[in-house]
Amino acid sequence: MAATESSGARAGWMDMLRGLAVLLVAVFHIQYPLMERVPGTPDVLLRVGESMQPFRMPLLFFLSGLLLPRSLAKPPRTYVTGKLRGLVWPFVLWTVIVAITFEALWRDEDRWWLLTDATAMLTGFQHLWFLSVLIVCYALAPLTRLVPAWVLPLPMAFASSFLTSDAPWVEYGEKVLWYGAFFFAGAAVAEVVTRWQRLSPLVPAGMLALALAWGYLAAQDQELRTTLGFASFIMSLVGVLGITWLAPRVPRIRFLEWAGRGSIVVYLVNLTTITLAFESIDALGIEQPWLITLILIVAGLVIPVAMVPLSRTVLFTWPARRSLRRA
Repeated sequence: MAATESSGARAGWMDMLRGLAVLLVAVFHIQYPLMERVPGTPDVLLRVGESMQPFRMPLLFFLSGLLLPRSLAKPPRTYVTGKLRGLVWPFVLWTVIVAITFEALWRDEDRWWLLTDATAMLTGFQHLWFLSVLIVCYALAPLTRLVPAWVLPLPMAFASSFLTSDAPWVEYGEKVLWYGAFFFAGAAVAEVVTRWQRLSPLVPAGMLALALAWGYLAAQDQELRTTLGFASFIMSLVGVLGITWLAPRVPRIRFLEWAGRGSIVVYLVNLTTITLAFESIDALGIEQPWLITLILIVAGLVIPVAMVPLSRTVLFTWPARRSLRRA
């Protein structure tokens, strides 16, 4: 019973962090069109969003890594089919949805060029890069049966510092190495996360203070928050570890836990609906600041969150085959 309660408590704070991270991503996607279309939008709104940029996506990868040992404990066939159903399928489906939607909105002379751009489709167009990189991480994850997960993060982050070309596949490789380092860091921490969270506050509090300072500096300097290198990995990891220590100590927020369990829905839907809303604002000539703000909030937050109950539908996961009973 104690083990079950411990497992349930871990699921609670992990879901809450995942929900918080994905909602912060959605809010961040709203900020730029809001600043562009609504004069007088407080600049502090954008600065707060930018200060969290070094931690949002790293946290999502780290949380996925925390679940890796449990995934790898399953039979290989179950592991592979689970990732095909829950990651590869929504990636393929939403690649088509996003490509068709954006082609229809942009009305380029070269129709359907995006669907024929193999690089963009495979590496993840727009926000879909997250699923693409995560798929690669899970494909490499069985190697941790041979090489301990804790060996991988620092070399991967260090190697990402040398990929500085603007070539699409090089940029993608940089993302795989840098964000993959957080994924495998999560896998390494999974075995000791309970002990980490029981640590006295001195060290974690210092890490959180350092993360706050780094977030403040990153909000002032675009290079600090966008460069995927070894130094930025260390600073982001410090923040992620501090947040992981803090999570069980804050009151549980059921809404965030619920959103976290359907985080893939919020993530996949929000940028698509925001883009549709943004183009509609232009096409309809809407200029009222309050109406633009309302439209963007509904498109970027209300609609994606309202679709969370669809997380088990074919839109976001390939349904498992039901076993047929013999007559």
